[in-house]
Amino acid sequence: MSLWQIAARNVWRNRGRYLAYLGSAAFAVMIYFIYTALALHPDLQEGEAGVVVGVTDGIQAASLVIAGITFLFLMTSNAAFTRSRKKEFGLWSLMGVTRGQLIAVVLWESFFIAAVALAVGLGFGLLFLRLFFMAISALLGRSEVLAVHAGLPVWLHTLTVFGGFFLFVSLSSMVDILRSTVIELIRAERKPKAEPTFRWWKALLGLVLVAGGYAWASSPSPSAIVLGVIPVTVMVSLGTVFLMREGSVAVLNWLRRRERFYYRTGPMLTISHLRFKLQENARVLANTAVAIAVILTAVATIYTLLVVFAHEAQMRNPHTFQLVEPAEADSAAGAVEAELHRHGVADWVRQELVTVWGYVEEETPVIVAPYSLYASVRGTPGAARPLPDAAGGALLIYPYTSLDSGAEKRDPVPKELTVGGRTYAVSVIPEWNGLPVNASGELRTVLVVSDAQLEQIVAESAAEQRLRVTMWDVDDWRSREASAAAQALSLQFPDDQAAPGPRFTSTIPAYQASVSGWGLTLFVGVFVSLVFFVTTCSVLYFRLFTEIDEDRRYFRRLQHLGVSQAEMRRVLLQQTQIIFFVPFLVGLMHCTFAMKALGTLAQRPVLHYGWLIALGYLGLYVLYYAVTYAVYWRTLSGGNARIA
Repeated sequence: MSLWQIAARNVWRNRGRYLAYLGSAAFAVMIYFIYTALALHPDLQEGEAGVVVGVTDGIQAASLVIAGITFLFLMTSNAAFTRSRKKEFGLWSLMGVTRGQLIAVVLWESFFIAAVALAVGLGFGLLFLRLFFMAISALLGRSEVLAVHAGLPVWLHTLTVFGGFFLFVSLSSMVDILRSTVIELIRAERKPKAEPTFRWWKALLGLVLVAGGYAWASSPSPSAIVLGVIPVTVMVSLGTVFLMREGSVAVLNWLRRRERFYYRTGPMLTISHLRFKLQENARVLANTAVAIAVILTAVATIYTLLVVFAHEAQMRNPHTFQLVEPAEADSAAGAVEAELHRHGVADWVRQELVTVWGYVEEETPVIVAPYSLYASVRGTPGAARPLPDAAGGALLIYPYTSLDSGAEKRDPVPKELTVGGRTYAVSVIPEWNGLPVNASGELRTVLVVSDAQLEQIVAESAAEQRLRVTMWDVDDWRSREASAAAQALSLQFPDDQAAPGPRFTSTIPAYQASVSGWGLTLFVGVFVSLVFFVTTCSVLYFRLFTEIDEDRRYFRRLQHLGVSQAEMRRVLLQQTQIIFFVPFLVGLMHCTFAMKALGTLAQRPVLHYGWLIALGYLGLYVLYYAVTYAVYWRTLSGGNARIA
């Protein structure tokens, strides 16, 4: 039998161990192939019309992240495979297999695995390429779907990157084998396990780091949150490594001392075996917990930004359609309504306001609005904020969010409003919610005063300072008809400071731009996170399968002692559930505090977005665990009712 045939039989015999390795690598190849095809698509090259700025750069950056994650995954998993097969390699050496032949067999095995992973990944990538392009076209708002593009550079790029990865990983795995003697290879699996010991100083240090990171993330100050992003991440990550190891030892030792609980068949077998398993795998479990926290937090953050910026677009443009024009000029409202009729937009509510524009402290251009409009405008969150009690009380509403959480609680500040040649004393409180009119041109900040004061200011103002603001509100503003009307009106009345005439603004373009940009980011980010997620789960899969020979001997001894098959399955189920789900729970806890910090920055509760994302990934995690447990038990038992 030739060496390549031996390698092929080895791969087939160990297919259970290689299943997650192949699946994870093939999935990464598929996503990388699709992203490369998109990045090299001729219609998305720089300068093409209708392209969101930075799309190709973002796709290329995502491809690099995928490549980096996959490379680390291949290195880690291949090293684990090599360690688990050292005894096998030692026996081959005893039977007269030379080191050169051993390397040849391992390289042939790596070649078969790489070929299958590349073939499956490229095949599924080509299969889903059109569907992916359709989704990207919809997010970019293109009228035509991107043509399927998978030219020779796409194939060569993918094959070169991942082929190089597989070759490098295969060669690097040989270093440890070549440096080990035959005796070291054979004894690799027989090294005695040390009794798990609890180190209180590591546990205390881990607790202090995690608690300190959580406390910092819970700070009510947005500035403190911004400064603490990197320090908190480092603190919590290091603390997790210490706590996962020392905490597991402490908890299991405590359970052993509960004699009434421990001296039962199930708990005794589970806890006694877990003490050594968790000690050996503590670092892997801690890294898994941190990786899950990163995945959940990253995706939840992007989703939160999508929701927040879409909401901000509505807050900056509370009216579906708005026209601002000089009050003395002929109104163009009729032309707007004619366009709405032409596109089938009906059932609108029209409001009209005659107001003025001016400057606050001669530096901030503002449009003045009555308090009644501010209080009634659609989209104002909660009850309208009352005007200050001081004379000339006013609200200065900005079209952006402030990180100064205490600004709105300060006392009114005396300022001067200049309208033409007249000045008015106002007592101003800053506000960042509920613009009563759409932000238009340079008039993006609104000064809200009492209705009586506005009437006085308008009456005393010169004609060139007066503006007519006409607003149309439509309930079904997300409809295609409303979108088409907004697009046509934007061309007819540009919101351009240099262009004379009326200025048109609408909720729809700003909202669509936010949803399109952040939706594309979320779409790309989810696939990157899935690669990270699958490789993270696969690491746990490998840890189980690298210990399968030891577990088989352990359960065989339990059989000889009379432990039933059902009890052994129960013990295995409990152990694997703890190994899989404890890291997810720890990662979810980290994600919870990260989302709490994000809520402080966003000035609104966003924790539920993080839990919603976590729920989706939990479903995938449970599915992955179910498949892993089924494959593991079948491999452990050899497909028989009893342990082989």
